[in-house]
Amino acid sequence: MKKIKLNEDFGGITSIGEYELDPTEEYVIDVEEEMEFQTATMMSFKIMGPPPALKNYHAWLFENGFNVDVPNPTNEVVARYYGIKPLWKTAYSQGIVVKAENDSDYFIVMECSSKNKGYKHAKVILTLGGCM
Repeated sequence: MKKIKLNEDFGGITSIGEYELDPTEEYVIDVEEEMEFQTATMMSFKIMGPPPALKNYHAWLFENGFNVDVPNPTNEVVARYYGIKPLWKTAYSQGIVVKAENDSDYFIVMECSSKNKGYKHAKVILTLGGCM
């Protein structure tokens, strides 16, 4: 497992192309350390509007039978993607699963591509309370 801090410079885009995060890597995060920046990012969605990439997450929720209005993905569903493959990968974003460093909860992180004006390469925890 590799501990990361979201939205920290990893040194630029890597060989995986448009994205810095590798969905086949098992990442862990300190949720408490991330919360302030993630909350500010969510507030910016309300002020500036969400990135187009958020539609990718909503499509994934819908395709997997989750509620788009009140997202409710479960640990059971997302755990099978952890360190294996992305939940989705498009020209606008990829969704990966990361694990909390100090507990067994999983989180969905959306990494935006450079096509998202104002959110270029932002990494956003979409499930701030963890998955259910």
